Amino acid sequence: MRRSIAALLGLSLVVAACGPGSGESGVTPFAVVASANGTIGLGTQRVMFALVDLQTDEFLASPDRNAVVTLRDENGAPIDTYDMEFIWTVPESRGLYVAYMDFSEPGTYQATIETEGMAEAGPVGIVVFEDPLVAQPGDNAVPSVTRTIVDYPDLAVISSDTDPDPEMYQKSIDQAVGNGTPAVITFATPVWCASQTCGPLLDQVKVLRPDYPGVDFLHVEVYEDIQVASLEDLETIAAVEEWGLPSEPWVFVVDSNGVVTASFEGAASDNELATAIGAVVS
Repeated sequence: MRRSIAALLGLSLVVAACGPGSGESGVTPFAVVASANGTIGLGTQRVMFALVDLQTDEFLASPDRNAVVTLRDENGAPIDTYDMEFIWTVPESRGLYVAYMDFSEPGTYQATIETEGMAEAGPVGIVVFEDPLVAQPGDNAVPSVTRTIVDYPDLAVISSDTDPDPEMYQKSIDQAVGNGTPAVITFATPVWCASQTCGPLLDQVKVLRPDYPGVDFLHVEVYEDIQVASLEDLETIAAVEEWGLPSEPWVFVVDSNGVVTASFEGAASDNELATAIGAVVS
């Protein structure tokens, strides 16, 4: 069974984060790498971070609080510093910071985060892989066979979205990435998503879809039989393994040649999504 963003955060709070002391606000922050383990590769990578109050477990990331992250080598020596963007994971409730960081070699790195009004958080470890399992920008999109409205007219059988967009179930992944047009593929399970971010991210994609009539938009439910009584009864579809997904939700942007050009785990800003989709529209 795959682990959700929420489960990954819970694990990270125990083993991978620390905070040195309170800042001006009296808050003691510590940093958590919210990107799933095994998803960070070489080159420019999108890395998510959570900031959490050591005393209350409150999420501290805020659209009103600027933050920067310093990438360090395994011994703590600084390599580079990156501005971070705040994104909502659950709208108006909690969010994360995102940084686009450059990694030239696989290995273990450290990161520290400086945030307005608070003490420096970290260091927290980042493990970079030469060949991550999850589909990376530059990889050919996996031509997975997924369920469509053609074979399942009752969308409640193949989608846990309470308000599904029928246009996003017209094609299987293999049909969408092999037809010469760009595609946006969203793996999400709104009802069964422990992180509560599947529904919001899918809704963002649904709002954007009408603006790109030349792009195939797909929603892929990550579980087989969704008419079950409990989470323990759910089984993931084959495409989840084929795309190497360790968490949910994910959005992949694929160009007209069937190459992945961008990927977003967990949450994304409207600007991130629109920029990535716009880049593959001719």
